Amino acid sequence: MMFAFSMVITVVASEVTHPDTGSVSASLTTFLGIAALVSFAVTQGAKYVNFLDKTYAKILCSVVIGIVASLVSWLLGFADFLTGLLWWQVIIQGLLAGMSACGLYDILKTFGLVGSK
Repeated sequence: MMFAFSMVITVVASEVTHPDTGSVSASLTTFLGIAALVSFAVTQGAKYVNFLDKTYAKILCSVVIGIVASLVSWLLGFADFLTGLLWWQVIIQGLLAGMSACGLYDILKTFGLVGSK
């Protein structure tokens, strides 16, 4: 019993150091940042625009915003992961960012590939 108690104190009292991994920031410099921007824009837009209540409209809007955000980031040189890509590859990245912001389940549900039976 005394041994177990002394081990807990030793573990609690030991100092743990973590290597500096830098700062974490969400911006247009990452794929996740572009997907987060798309999700935010569509969610906020749905509050003000009535036709975004339809699932097809949300998916289409997400894809368009993803493509535009990727192209703007590529043209202005914001995103390092887009450096060296051709314009059509950037469009594919934007398409994927828009679709990931929609959520895979929502896309598959819209086309009837998943759902309740």
